[in-house]
Amino acid sequence: MAAESFIPEDWATAEPGPKHWTADSRSDDPAARAVHEPTGTGPGDGKTFHFLFGYRTGREQDRSMLAEELAHIDDDVAVLRAAGYTVVVDRQATREDLTEAVADKGTAGLYWSGHGGADGRLQTCDGTLVGPADIDPATVTPGLRLVVLGACYVGAYAPAWRTAFGGFPLVAGWGRPVTLERAVDFLEAGPEPEIGLDDLIAHWLLTDAPIPAPSAPAGLAPAASTGGRTKGLARRIRPVTDRLGATWEQQDTHYTIMVPLPGGRTHLVRLFVVDGTDPFSEGVALCGVEAEVGPTSPLITPERLLTRTAFPGYGRIALVTGDTDVPKIVTQSFTPLAGTSSQQLAAHCFQVALHADTLERAIFGTDQG
Repeated sequence: MAAESFIPEDWATAEPGPKHWTADSRSDDPAARAVHEPTGTGPGDGKTFHFLFGYRTGREQDRSMLAEELAHIDDDVAVLRAAGYTVVVDRQATREDLTEAVADKGTAGLYWSGHGGADGRLQTCDGTLVGPADIDPATVTPGLRLVVLGACYVGAYAPAWRTAFGGFPLVAGWGRPVTLERAVDFLEAGPEPEIGLDDLIAHWLLTDAPIPAPSAPAGLAPAASTGGRTKGLARRIRPVTDRLGATWEQQDTHYTIMVPLPGGRTHLVRLFVVDGTDPFSEGVALCGVEAEVGPTSPLITPERLLTRTAFPGYGRIALVTGDTDVPKIVTQSFTPLAGTSSQQLAAHCFQVALHADTLERAIFGTDQG
């Protein structure tokens, strides 16, 4: 069925603007906020889960995105209600709705969906922005176990959001922009080797499993290209990029190469030289190739990352320090610079780019280049 058919009737002529109400009066249609009572008993007895949507009613695209998501949460609502949870579905969520939800002593979980900014803030239905700095941790209920932020970029700031939520809940979200199709896939149950909303609910809200303590993986190194150099590659860069049909630019520590891929896609790789440090390669000049995939998160499983690493070929998956406290996924390849032909270096560049592009589309559904 087309997404448009799911659009609530009161959104068809909706005007942009804030939604405010009190216990006695409200300016919007009360149906914008629905409260579903439990249908059973279980771990959710006396607790609440909130589905909050920050899409703007005055935007055609936002109305369609909301409609698509509403069409795919019924099974999650049913599971939660059967387990004893009261479920709130708010189609016009504001900053106040978010802060009040996490402050309510009965709130155990929350799913927020809407637009996110590259600075980690969420856009609400009235166009205002809310970030971790806008949440007072002292007001957050200790019973909050799970927060899913279904918004572009925001997952890269999950540690900051968790701190804002008092350090209590597991916070999951996308670290990069995602397609609507990928967002809907997250709401659907399926056999794919990935984490969906149903998995998060089953693991953290239908059991009393302890929430993992916040911690950054120990021993992560920065991206290898940050410590690289271009010396030794000046005579190689043109033969390599000519074979790839790629464009390139020289940077301080590396060359950037935009590698063409099948289907008209591209992916940026960094080509550089570093000195080997592993046994039997100490001091050997290595040519490194590195490509970014994006921030990791609880939504990304090891199976998703390692699916293709068992096949013969160049490249590996690595986690490196990111711009925020969230590790970054990269693909890498290293080979001795001496004795390696331009054809082989081109093969390294292509395979690292292709591997990164494949992972990027599998995880985020988009091609960031």
